[in-house]
Amino acid sequence: MTLRLAVKLLFASSILLPFGRLALTQTAPPAAPATEAAGDDSSVHEGGWKHTIEVDLVAEKFDDLDRMADEYRRDKSRLPGGDWKLRAFYEILDAPQLTDKDSVEHLDHLHHWMKLRPESITARVALATSLTRWAWVARGNGLANTVTPEGWRLFGERAGEAYVVLEGSRDMKIMCPQWYTEMMTVGLAQGWDISRVQEVFARGIQFEPDYQYLYTQYANYLLPKWYGKSGDSSAFAKTSADKLGDRGDLLYFQIVGSLIHQGNGKLQVANEEIDWPRVQRGYASLIAAYGQNRHRANQLAYMAFRFRDREVAQQQFAYIGDKWSLNVWKDRKLFDRARDWANGQTSWPPTPAPTPGS
Repeated sequence: MTLRLAVKLLFASSILLPFGRLALTQTAPPAAPATEAAGDDSSVHEGGWKHTIEVDLVAEKFDDLDRMADEYRRDKSRLPGGDWKLRAFYEILDAPQLTDKDSVEHLDHLHHWMKLRPESITARVALATSLTRWAWVARGNGLANTVTPEGWRLFGERAGEAYVVLEGSRDMKIMCPQWYTEMMTVGLAQGWDISRVQEVFARGIQFEPDYQYLYTQYANYLLPKWYGKSGDSSAFAKTSADKLGDRGDLLYFQIVGSLIHQGNGKLQVANEEIDWPRVQRGYASLIAAYGQNRHRANQLAYMAFRFRDREVAQQQFAYIGDKWSLNVWKDRKLFDRARDWANGQTSWPPTPAPTPGS
């Protein structure tokens, strides 16, 4: 049975769930709703590493790509700032394509990889990741009532194909922590109920408890704009961190850092839901363990701006310089105004800090 035929059979038998709240009211991001971007820092692009991965995929040097991913999984190697090199590896493999033709060619390479190396979990996760992103490209980033029937059809078909790829590798001999994260991303697209997503999350942290993207993706699912209610994500961050003792503060910063930035012009969680001193302790633990990078500094600077902590904000802006993070700030004007405020050049912003929906 071909992969595409399997997808059609899944739709015919109604295995795929309806898109739930997502299909009714939500504004979607222009790509799969990632919780954070491990590649949003210059360290990912240094030393020709990114170029090597991209070239190896086009040249179909699948043995080399599998060896890289196997090494990153085995060694649990990190980049400055604590991001897993494995996660950045997948993000580089999924570099957005400029046209549908480019996307088809990109997916052809990934399909070929999976066909030639059927026991490669890396090939399956990479293919599912790109299919999911392409699904969100078809849907667009507008409100649900702006999505065309063809957009919905392609969104469902591509997300369904990603599900088939992942489900077909559920019990492979060698697994990957990113498989669980990506399956939760598919679950969000397909409108899974919380028990189903929670089961994937639980399996994921049992397999690799230090893979922070499992936590950030589940917290993203719990946001009110998706399938949770106000306070769910921040409560999950606290509960998860409390279970880890001394290591909990670091995880708390990672989860909150993935939630705190603006999404579609609205703040994700209210200030009163966040333990600001714990965020700072978590950041200190993070840089002590893995070193600094500017993406993480941008996250802390943004949170300091929200909490009107001028001293902390000023310290981070001094390190950031002009290397602002699009993933955090969304708007260069906001970054510039917040930096001017931190440096005492303006009394803006007004007090109190903005709240969700403002």
